[in-house]
Amino acid sequence: MFKESAVTEVFIRFPVHCPICKQEWTSQRTKRELLDALENNKPIRAFAECHDWHWDLNETERKELAARVRV
Repeated sequence: MFKESAVTEVFIRFPVHCPICKQEWTSQRTKRELLDALENNKPIRAFAECHDWHWDLNETERKELAARVRV
């Protein structure tokens, strides 16, 4: 008999701040995606609706995120 199992992705929500006006927004990525980016020094993109602005997290933001992801 074939046994089915659900595969679920773990999503991590984290705050980001618009680099223009500093308004806080919530971003979301899978834990796997974030760990891969952190371990392989890949950019982690963020978005702020207030200014329709995309950017890569800076080193400080990456360190704060790493502490949340690696718990």
